[in-house]
Amino acid sequence: MSQRISKTLLVIAILIVSLRAVKASGSTSLFAMFSSAISKAFGWLSPTQSNSLLNIVNSFDKFGDGDINKLLYIIATAYHESKLAPVREIRGAVGTPLYNRQESYWKTGYYGRGFVQLTHERNYKTMGEIFNVDLVNNPDLALQPVLAADILVYGMINGSFTGRRLSQYINDSRQDYFEARRVVNALDQAQLITDYTLMIKANIESIAA
Repeated sequence: MSQRISKTLLVIAILIVSLRAVKASGSTSLFAMFSSAISKAFGWLSPTQSNSLLNIVNSFDKFGDGDINKLLYIIATAYHESKLAPVREIRGAVGTPLYNRQESYWKTGYYGRGFVQLTHERNYKTMGEIFNVDLVNNPDLALQPVLAADILVYGMINGSFTGRRLSQYINDSRQDYFEARRVVNALDQAQLITDYTLMIKANIESIAA
């Protein structure tokens, strides 16, 4: 396991769980604890979901700011949006509000892909330039697990999706998981994602107790 992942998991242990009893624990055992907390919230994780979790943690170590409350919210968001697996957006039923929203981009081929459904050519172009990948001509690259995790974390941390950054809602003085939904998609399912985040956090604390 990489040094980056080890560093992030150690921060999880110290800042979230306060694992005073854990001495000289390896990153593998810490990640197992973290993965177990996710499983308790959402059920058994498939190999794809476990790999996604690992990639998201690693991406957070690259692009995050060390605030593990943000990481927990990012994971909860990814679970809600794609069940922790990079996926293609599903076309809505004809005549529904979802179908009508999708009309603005669906036929272009720049429909949603990844953990949080990157859409529109301009957004594929922006993320492609950030990560030096030709997403405009190869939009399916956004489904690759590592790149999908990087887009998820970078986008939520830096306000790439809606112009709002996670730090506006989750910081040293507040953890407003409900309003943090604005980072990705207005307040759609904001309470559900809040509940997911709090479940993960409570499970980590329970396992560490």
